[in-house]
Amino acid sequence: MAFDVASPDAAARAAADVERRFGRLDVLINNAAIHYDTGSRALLPDWTDIREAFETNVFGAWRAASAFAPLLGAGGHGRLVNVSSEGGSLASMGAGAPAYSTSKATLNALTCVLAAELRGAGVLVNAVCPGWVATDMGGPGGRPVAQGAAGIVWAATLPDDGPTGGFFRDGKRLPW
Repeated sequence: MAFDVASPDAAARAAADVERRFGRLDVLINNAAIHYDTGSRALLPDWTDIREAFETNVFGAWRAASAFAPLLGAGGHGRLVNVSSEGGSLASMGAGAPAYSTSKATLNALTCVLAAELRGAGVLVNAVCPGWVATDMGGPGGRPVAQGAAGIVWAATLPDDGPTGGFFRDGKRLPW
């Protein structure tokens, strides 16, 4: 099910529909991102781009996680996958793309908080970087979509004793 994560009520409406139809949710993949602002600089901020990036990349994912968390816990083995980026890794962050990189770093932090809060409900929460993927946002030259999606599928299908609160690409842990 797709919905506009920037719409404040969309996640709650979608969660109510899923609850009415199915009573639970096994997997939520938060895969929304905008403003890969490589030509921007933090000292010359475009506040509109920054606000929009946080609204979609952080607050949208947060709204979805909050709305769907009870349904993820209902089955006792839910999976929440936040599609992130190594651009949000503090270990490798540098100049450029300030709206994108800081919003993805915040999404990574949210992943840790949600993992701790949902651990008792049997929900595994992880962030996954698909790498540079040849999509509308990534542009040509990136890896094929199926290859980028494989790590997301891996996190969505982890066994109950799988990792939670981690940051991964291709099933391998990345530094925060």
